[in-house]
Order: sequence, then structure tokens, then C-alpha cells
Amino acid sequence: MDKPTVFAAALLVAVGGIIYELILGTAASYLFGDSVVAFSVATGLTLFGMGIGSLLATRLATNPGLNFVRNEVALALLGGSSVLILYAAFSLTQVYWLVFVLLSLAIGVGIGVEIPLLVALLKEHGRDESVGLLSKVLAVDYFGALAASLLFPFVMLPYLGLMRTAYAVALLNVLVAVFMLRRMGRRTRWTWFSWVTVVFLVVCFAASSVIEGAINTRLYQDPVVHYESTSYQKLVLTSFGDDVRLYLSDQLQFSSVDEARYHETLAHAALTSVAAPASVAILGGGDGLLAREVLRYPSVQEVTVVDLDPAVTELARTDRLVSELNEHSFDDPRVTVVNGDGFRFMDTTDQTFDAVLIDLVDPSNERIAKLYSTEFYAMVANHLRPGGVYATQATSSYFTPNAYWQVAATVRAGSPGRTVVPLSVNVPSFGEWGFVLSLPAAPGQGEAAGSLGPDGGARLFGATPLPEGLRFHTLDSLRATATLAGDHPGPEVEMKPSTLLSPLIYRTYQQDMSRWRY
Repeated sequence: MDKPTVFAAALLVAVGGIIYELILGTAASYLFGDSVVAFSVATGLTLFGMGIGSLLATRLATNPGLNFVRNEVALALLGGSSVLILYAAFSLTQVYWLVFVLLSLAIGVGIGVEIPLLVALLKEHGRDESVGLLSKVLAVDYFGALAASLLFPFVMLPYLGLMRTAYAVALLNVLVAVFMLRRMGRRTRWTWFSWVTVVFLVVCFAASSVIEGAINTRLYQDPVVHYESTSYQKLVLTSFGDDVRLYLSDQLQFSSVDEARYHETLAHAALTSVAAPASVAILGGGDGLLAREVLRYPSVQEVTVVDLDPAVTELARTDRLVSELNEHSFDDPRVTVVNGDGFRFMDTTDQTFDAVLIDLVDPSNERIAKLYSTEFYAMVANHLRPGGVYATQATSSYFTPNAYWQVAATVRAGSPGRTVVPLSVNVPSFGEWGFVLSLPAAPGQGEAAGSLGPDGGARLFGATPLPEGLRFHTLDSLRATATLAGDHPGPEVEMKPSTLLSPLIYRTYQQDMSRWRY
């Protein structure tokens, strides 16, 4: 066995090994919702499994070539089916974490066996260079890891999706096995079995859409009418009767039955609190529903929607179910859609706004936590015109009360000298939901801002009339959102603000959610 053959095999299996790790972490973060835990556990377990595999390789060194082929076929079958196994475990069982752990360990063992067997194969053919040989094989392996870490997020996941990527990498494993068999000049039953595995994986690759559809039917109560795995998340649209629902990474974003309660509260609490709003920024809100509400104001001249995922804004513009719901808001010439990170946008833009509406997913992971930080809210306040306001969704005011009040504390710390008004409204598909509104301080309040002051009624929901055409709110019901119910869980202690370096909101949200079974 010559060195170029072994080095080529080492490069290819390295690509597959790293991508399997990334697949496991991504699939787990989609399903379980916590990317830090998912990727940490996936990486740790896979590396631990690799250590076990390296130790087991000594027992396979008597016939390294054929054992390498066997390992690649087994790894292909397991790794290629990993996404299917995880999704099936999540939708059909209560032990999906155990399945995730065992799957990560097993794939790690298969990856760990590869390099020692390749080195043993070279030695078997009289090419023993000890440390020098091992270092060269490992170097090629590490170069493959770099290639995989770039291919996965920029090419494979966006264009193939998660399940097809798993089957594509599995095909790579089996083809390496076939290649090694030919180079060894051996014909065994494993040659036949390898080609059968190739055919099986090709069929699975081609049928991935059907398989994903079958799984999603079990994951969601309503029929899935659109499924897409993007570079950022899994996007699912369901429809049953008059109820259209959008899910991002399995988290409900809206139900058409009651979404007006959410979007009307966030939009009109802010826009009725600033005189004749002309320029409005929406951070998040890629479904176009918040833009629909903003466009009801005759004074509005420009709306800038900043959403990270272009797949979401494209769905909002082109899918009939969503575009009819948002009243084709993204086709309005006053609307500009920017696909990018909201934090970076506020940090780099020269634009100023009469109102900024922050409609982001809950701070369930560290990636989102930066958009609930004092630094972020300070940037938002710095881009407000005189008299400008901003409002943010603030998680459930009932189910995650500590996170809700921490958002309020963070808004207050990020833009001192302004009045902070917590709001809450019942959205049946979500439960009691919270928002935080930041207003300019009343004259004479200065740094003591925090209450509405004597003219609070005029400034809160009174600077601009409520527009016509609303499904849910009247002026009285909008004002009622500023009065929390008597049994509303309030903060027992003053919550500390969340910052970039200390993202407390992420931990607080997780602790709040851990008290519930869903």
C-alpha cells in the first residue's frame, strides 16, 4: 500500500469525521434548542469515542486493510442515518438525549479507529517510519478537518440540508472503502456489501425530502406545507384550516389565529408613543407581520427590516399563505429588507429612526443573548431621533418572569435617563407575553427616569392616533397592556442587567424554562 493512497484516504475520512460532529451538534441544537449544550456534548462525546476507538484499533491491527473497510461501511450506515435516528427519537420517544449520547459515542469510536488502522496498513507493507509516518498522516487528517469546517456551513448545509449532508458524507465513507479495496487488489464479500451500501445511501439521499416530510408529520400537529433547512435554522410552515403557523428550529413564531395580539401590541405601543413616526427600523420580524402594522401609519415614509435569514424574508414575500397574512408588506416601496445581523447593523448604520421595534426569538442561547444586552440597547437608543422610542419583545411575562424583568432591567441600564414601561398581553398560542417600551424621560426627570410622570398618559399611546384596520387592539385595550394583573409574577429581587461579557439573560431564561414541562 503506497503513501499517496493512505494520505488520500486520511484526508477524506477526516472531512467526514468533522462533518459528522457538526451534523450531530446542529441536529441536537435544532431539536433541543440549546446550541451551547448541544455542540459541547456532541464534541465531547465524539472525542471521547475517538479515544476509545484509538484503543480498540490495536485489536484490529492484524488485518488493518479489511478492518478499515469494515469500519468505513459501518460508520457510513450509522453516520448517514444519524439525523434520521435523532429526529425519529425526538418525535417518537422520551429518551432522545440518551439516543444522542449513544449515537455520538458510536460515531466517535468509528472515527477514532480510522487513523491507527491506516498507519498500521502502511506498516504492514513495510513502510515503517514511526513518528515521522504518524505525523504526516495526522497532518493530512488535520488539513481535512479544516476543509470540512468550511464546507459544512458554507456549502453543504445551505445547499443540501442536514439529512442530505449526512447521506453525502456517508457515501464518501463507503467510496473510500471501495477505493481501498481496489488498491489492495482484494475481492471479498465486503466488496459486494460496499456497493450495496452505496446503492442504499444513494436511494436515501434521493428520498430525503420524503423522509423529512414523514418525520415532520410526527413532529407537528398540523400538515407541513413548507420545510427548509437553512444556514441558520430549520424553517417549517404548517397549515390547518385557518391556522397558519411558522416554526424556526421547532420553536413557534406565530399562529395566524392570534398573531395580531402580539404584533399589534409591539408595533402600536411604540408608534402611538412618538409623534408622527416617519422612519422605523424592525430588527427581526422577517415574516413581515410587524411591517404590516407599521405601514398602517400614514406618516411612515421608510421601514427598514433587518433579519438574519434570507430564507425567512423570501418566504414572507413569496409564499401565498404568509404574504397574504402580512398583506404583502415587503412589496411596499417604503420597505427595505436587509439580511444581516441586527447587532452589526445597529453598530455600523448611520441611519436614525423615530422608532425601533425589536422582534427577536427568545434568548435561549448565547448567540441570541447579545441582542438582549446593555450594549445593544445603548446602540439602539443612540440611533433614535429626538423624541424617539424603542420596544422589544421580552419573553413570557408569566412563564419566564425573571427573564422578563431582566430584559426590563437591561433596557433601563442600556439607555439610562429614559422611561421604561413593561407591557403584557395574552396571546393564546404563547401564553401571557411581555414587552418592554423605552420612552424619552419626562421633562425634569433626568437620570431619575423610570416613571411616566405627570404627562405620561399623553406620551404613552397618545402622541399619535391608533390607526384603523386593527384586528385586536382598541386604545383602551392597548392602555391595559401597561397594567399587569394582580397575580402576575413580579421580580422578588432587582434583576441584574445582561451584558456582552456576562450574558445573564441566557442563564435566567433557561432557569425559568426548566420549571415547566414544555
